[in-house]
Amino acid sequence: MIGLSSRPSTKRNLTAVILCLTAAALMVVLLSLPLFHFQSVLFSKKSGNTFVGDERYIAASAEVTEAAAKYQAHQALGEVSITENVTERVNSKGETTSLVTFQVVLSSSRNGWQIMASSLPFGGILRCAMLLLVGALVLMGVSLSGGMLNESLRALPKWRKSLRGISCWMVLLSLALIPITAMNTIRVFEREIIFRLSTPEAAGLTELLRSADLFLYGGTAGEGVGDMLSGLTYSSTFALWAMIPVLFLILASMVTLCKGELKSTLASGALYLFVIALCVITLYPYYVMVITAFRENSEATDMYFTHMFPTKWIWSNLADITKRGVLGYLMNSLLLAGGATLIALVCGIPAAYAMARMRFAGKKGFLGFVIMSQMFAPVVLLVGISRLMNTLHLNDSLFGLMMVNAAFNQAFAIWLLRGTFVSISSEMEQAACIDGCNTVGALIHVLLPMSAPGIVTTLIFVFINAWNEYTISTVLISTPAKNPITVGITQFSSFNMIEWQYLFASSLLATIPVIIMFLFIEKHLVSGLTSGGVKG
Repeated sequence: MIGLSSRPSTKRNLTAVILCLTAAALMVVLLSLPLFHFQSVLFSKKSGNTFVGDERYIAASAEVTEAAAKYQAHQALGEVSITENVTERVNSKGETTSLVTFQVVLSSSRNGWQIMASSLPFGGILRCAMLLLVGALVLMGVSLSGGMLNESLRALPKWRKSLRGISCWMVLLSLALIPITAMNTIRVFEREIIFRLSTPEAAGLTELLRSADLFLYGGTAGEGVGDMLSGLTYSSTFALWAMIPVLFLILASMVTLCKGELKSTLASGALYLFVIALCVITLYPYYVMVITAFRENSEATDMYFTHMFPTKWIWSNLADITKRGVLGYLMNSLLLAGGATLIALVCGIPAAYAMARMRFAGKKGFLGFVIMSQMFAPVVLLVGISRLMNTLHLNDSLFGLMMVNAAFNQAFAIWLLRGTFVSISSEMEQAACIDGCNTVGALIHVLLPMSAPGIVTTLIFVFINAWNEYTISTVLISTPAKNPITVGITQFSSFNMIEWQYLFASSLLATIPVIIMFLFIEKHLVSGLTSGGVKG
């Protein structure tokens, strides 16, 4: 019986081993194929007022041919060819002029072994990926030694299971390093070399240029390597991206040997991968905000994003923005959002209680009006709001802005709190009244503590809406010292320049109060969102 029950696992393990070895052999073949194609201009000459076949054309062609002959001795590095481009135009006198551009172009390809032998950063990443793959194969081979191929997973010793698990993680890391290799190639040539060659930072590229010269030109470029690399173009090949499915096949084979069940394991892995990708996409803007807040101006305006982290952390950016009134803007926003939230709750709780517990004429009409009021954006009513604030002498005051924000969030607060009160049984209030409480006492001592999650949810949404308000503040507030943070940080953005490091440093400070609020009331948020999900 034991022999019969082990046959399915033996067949499965044998199939997985064969697939793993086949994929490993295919990986060796892919490494021997070109992974990248490169094309660089070795020599260029422009000849003006030249027509094809005339003396100037022949002389220029001979010069270019002579220059190309210098590189023919290094054809092992690639194929040397001559290209020419003729541009004709008619000048203002009606005469036809011609410009002939000659170029000596080196076209070359590099396979995986050549890339791993280079000292360039992406070569080191590919080396690391292949070392992880080899290590995983070795560990898997050790775990299968001694006839363990015929053993079921339950019969395996713990250390052999551990080896198989480690090998799976190593292949997974190797798989992740393949796209990183491609991205690092872009970073090295486009950001680290081509972009920095035109900046004062070019002096620090000596070692990188030497490595690129050895990799592409066999060390023959010398001092002219910068000029050659400035016109470099490259592209990845099918062989590079074919490594991903091959490594995935190796990973699937090893997962089968490690877990026995492939489908459920891959489904769990795909779920984790989706969650990780979603987190990266969501958190990336915050990462950019944090690191840009502590960059110097030259790095903050680097459109190529050459450095993932600041080369020098400029902590004085925070001190600079405080000198320009950012802390005052933060205090204004705290007063504005806090006051608007307090007013919205003080007015919203009695209104929501009346909507949930009382019966009176026009109740449905009032509820419809509450919903309809959410259809009007503040910008539509901006002229009327401005005239009303003028009449009440509340223009250019935080209190007037506070009242307007509370008014625009009032409908949302009433609707959400009404759902919370409806979800609480009225018998609780009746019991409180029997014990001697009146309606107001029952509301304060019984209903409000039970509706705390809904109140917290309303509080945070109203606070965030008031905190993020921008349009009305720009109209009602004319004194710069009274501006909230959303308006105050616009001082770092002008028609001809944006001070990104100060803009992001201010944004970083502006997120701190909201984060702190979430930390304190996060546990009530989910229950508050679902407490109003009651029909009626």
